[in-house]
Amino acid sequence: MNEEVLDWKEAMTRVLNKRELYSRLLGKFIDSEQDSGTRISQALSAGETERARNLVHTTKGAAANLGAKALAAAALELEMAIKASADTTSAMAHFNSALTDTLVAMQAFRAQ
Repeated sequence: MNEEVLDWKEAMTRVLNKRELYSRLLGKFIDSEQDSGTRISQALSAGETERARNLVHTTKGAAANLGAKALAAAALELEMAIKASADTTSAMAHFNSALTDTLVAMQAFRAQ
């Protein structure tokens, strides 16, 4: 498993190496964040930039806590683009790609 996508070893130390707890947290993340790209895109399309930024910020924090480094980095990039009122097209594409990779990695970890 690519540690840039999901550094589960680092994240496991945060939950005192309790695999069941970490797996449960991953499940909650999958459930709550699987459509975050869509929700962020909709907020941006509606001109709700503060809502979009808050959604990205929430995903970024949760991803970082769970060891999803690539997603956290992509979320930071998107958050900065939104804050700067810049074109978010490329950052949004990067975020969606990282989100997909992360969800796949999380599901794979849970299936082990």
